[in-house]
Amino acid sequence: MLLTVLAVVAAAGIYRLGARSAGRVDLPVLGTVGEFKLVDRSGRAVTAAELRGRPWVADFVFTRCAGICPVLSTAMSRLQRTTSVRLVSVSVDPAHDTPEVLRAYAERYGATGDRWLFLTGPREEIYRLVRDDFRLAISEAPPEQKVDPGELVTHSDRLVLVDGEGRIRGYYHGTDDAEVWRLLADVATLAPGPAAGLGTGDLPHLNATLNAAAAVLLAAGRVLIRRRRVAAHRACMLLAFVVSVAFLVSYLVYHARVGSVRFAGTGAVRAVYLAILGSHTVLAATVPFLAVATLALALRGDYVRHRRLALWTWPVWMYVSVSGVVVYAMLYHLWGHA
Repeated sequence: MLLTVLAVVAAAGIYRLGARSAGRVDLPVLGTVGEFKLVDRSGRAVTAAELRGRPWVADFVFTRCAGICPVLSTAMSRLQRTTSVRLVSVSVDPAHDTPEVLRAYAERYGATGDRWLFLTGPREEIYRLVRDDFRLAISEAPPEQKVDPGELVTHSDRLVLVDGEGRIRGYYHGTDDAEVWRLLADVATLAPGPAAGLGTGDLPHLNATLNAAAAVLLAAGRVLIRRRRVAAHRACMLLAFVVSVAFLVSYLVYHARVGSVRFAGTGAVRAVYLAILGSHTVLAATVPFLAVATLALALRGDYVRHRRLALWTWPVWMYVSVSGVVVYAMLYHLWGHA
């Protein structure tokens, strides 16, 4: 019982550390978004008042853009998959980007429902919003200058985080993966606590929590069986199995949403990281089969074969659990990711 409590305490400690390191600190107020009235891709009027009450992320793009706009929209699409924050893309080429054009553009990037808005409207209103409220640079080629339509407007690559009161809380280069990760962390800052739910950005910390809990339970199970406390040993090992299954589900969900995460360290430390990650990944693939077979032998009462297989299962399972925490620490705390 004591060791189970210790597992829970250790897991909670790692999760809290992860939550703090994810950027849950006060964000500065960098400006205020005033009133505006634009039109979304369905033809519906959208005002600043409609966006009050919860955080949102804005960017400025245009559908004929031959430069950074596809990268920005890809970053916004990623945010749509990984957070519940509202997204607002405003066209800086409103003469061309009608609601119908924006509707086709939105479909190209998998925008669903009203959580990701695509807005257009009067050019003067949009340019005022960009320059005066969002304080971003924007310029349009003069009419007498013949340019490719994809180069008609020069604008910022920033994604802008706005809180529920319309205050600007952060600017992020949408073309930089590391900046998008910082935005994910700052989004969580604006809606902390249980009401915010568990977002994708929290899953690495949850995964480390589950790995740490599994390691403590495995250690407890080994101590208990050496002391001939069979019932307690069985309970610990079954709980370790449940925790590891929960980790596997959480891990798969996380990477299905965000893809691979690249390690930012270089040189010798990168080689060490890749060695640990590689061995962890290979052995992790064997744990479900070893664990199920070992537990099945015990449940059938075949203790001789159970003990023989456990001599292989336990160290592999323990290594995978501990190395999972090490990979997490290196990737999210010590050297970071890109």
